[in-house]
Amino acid sequence: MSASEDNLRANGLGWTHKLGSLTAQLDLEEPGSGIFIKSGDSSISILGICLPKQALAFSDGWVRGNDATGVYAINDARQLKISGLWRLQGTWVPKKDRDNSITAELILSSETLREKSDGSLAVECSFLATSAQTGSWSTNSFQWEQDSLGSREYWSQNTDQTVTVQSFVFQLPGCEHTLALFTRSDEIHHTMMTSIPAAGSDGPVAYKHVLKSYFFPTIIEKGVLHRGRIVAVLGPSQSEKDWCAAAAKAFAHQPPLLQ
Repeated sequence: MSASEDNLRANGLGWTHKLGSLTAQLDLEEPGSGIFIKSGDSSISILGICLPKQALAFSDGWVRGNDATGVYAINDARQLKISGLWRLQGTWVPKKDRDNSITAELILSSETLREKSDGSLAVECSFLATSAQTGSWSTNSFQWEQDSLGSREYWSQNTDQTVTVQSFVFQLPGCEHTLALFTRSDEIHHTMMTSIPAAGSDGPVAYKHVLKSYFFPTIIEKGVLHRGRIVAVLGPSQSEKDWCAAAAKAFAHQPPLLQ
């Protein structure tokens, strides 16, 4: 579903998107902030690219409809050229409660100007949540993990050309929304999550979660373009999570990105 002119205000360097009770903002000159989503008194930050501010140069940016693209240069020893395409809405939106759901996709591209360089990049999501769970789609089925989702690392396992989609699902405090994040084993290296109790939170005990997904090999070569993506869906409450499995299945069946 595309945003209409009534609920999307865009300029050359970002956009503000309003959908139901939700507001999403993006500033291409601040790629580390990613997409900032606000609902009432609750707010989350998703799909921010972890780049060194002291060495970051914003090269170019443009907005076309719901797509916002930024091009950046890393003026340090790594000599990386990076582009991020942030896309709002798409095929992942839950069929239920469309008017209060937001789907965002980040397509991250990187190359180096050096003969060889460290190409690892992280995408960060930061938010409060009262519960957390993970699951995965593989070989035509979705399985929830029984263990509680705590501070640890999750490694991609791309074997026999079978794409596995890892899902991280969080119930947000103070609202009826669930945040689900999806990564593909053929496009990501690993994901690391940390969580600490949030001070002064009302209602159920909330934790501050920081999810960092690491893309691309540690060593990349000049002339080779690397691409990966991560999907975030802010959807219905945790009691209605069937859409999470459907989104993971749809993501797994998407064709691989052109490298």
